[in-house]
Amino acid sequence: MNKSTVITIARKDMKATFSSKKVWVPMIMVALLLCIVVPAGIAYFGIHFDFIGTSSKDIEKTINAFIQDFPSVEMRNTLVALPTLGYKFVYFFLTFMMIPFFLMVAIINSMVTSSNSFVGEKERNTLETLLFAPISITDLFLGKVLASLIPTLGISFGAFIVSIILVNVITYPYFEFFLYFNSTWMILMFWVIPLLVLFNIILNVFISAKVKTFQEAQQFGGLLVLPIVGIIISQASGLFFLSPFILFLIGTGLLIANLFLIKLVTKFNNRNTLFQSQIH
Repeated sequence: MNKSTVITIARKDMKATFSSKKVWVPMIMVALLLCIVVPAGIAYFGIHFDFIGTSSKDIEKTINAFIQDFPSVEMRNTLVALPTLGYKFVYFFLTFMMIPFFLMVAIINSMVTSSNSFVGEKERNTLETLLFAPISITDLFLGKVLASLIPTLGISFGAFIVSIILVNVITYPYFEFFLYFNSTWMILMFWVIPLLVLFNIILNVFISAKVKTFQEAQQFGGLLVLPIVGIIISQASGLFFLSPFILFLIGTGLLIANLFLIKLVTKFNNRNTLFQSQIH
């Protein structure tokens, strides 16, 4: 591997990504809305407004059922000790229901950048030059992966930091403890999401090298959003929740899948095959 070549390719791709407002503005807006505006709004309105009407009974039923089945005694006691339904809903939503939102943002943003990796070169009429430059296909793939990994993780971690600050500014005077600072969120942000982003990027870069248009690449890459939708539904319905142990297992599975994909990509070292899949 030639590190300078990989870095040069990554810089070129990141420059192309952030030179187009149609690419980076939606990435920022999705993270802003789902990871900052939604939790801050839930925190504020959940604390300052009482739940009334029949919907409050449904919310209370869901939360109480969740409390009874929750395996962590410490967090179960925290939920029970909260004084109002609004407080319990805020804690329940921000601690558990926000997890799929961060996963969704990571998948969407990594899909946007990585799906455009090879087909974007074709649309900019630079693919032929790149393919026949004196660089290895492995370095080319690694550069493309790095170009998607850096901005995606940067946006995800940036949104997480802003969300932590904003949410705790709102909730700490009432809860007297910090939200997000638990094993579930630490494993999510520093184990699962980096591995998930890497998996999605490698897969989408590989798909982008096989298809001919950006729309085709996004259609294949978008399939990874479906499991996250399933997680949101399962969390909301109480079928299961993403405990630290489950998140650790998911991360381990993603690590194994990444090793498999990396091995697959390194074998994809036929320059002529890649050229034919994109040009013809």
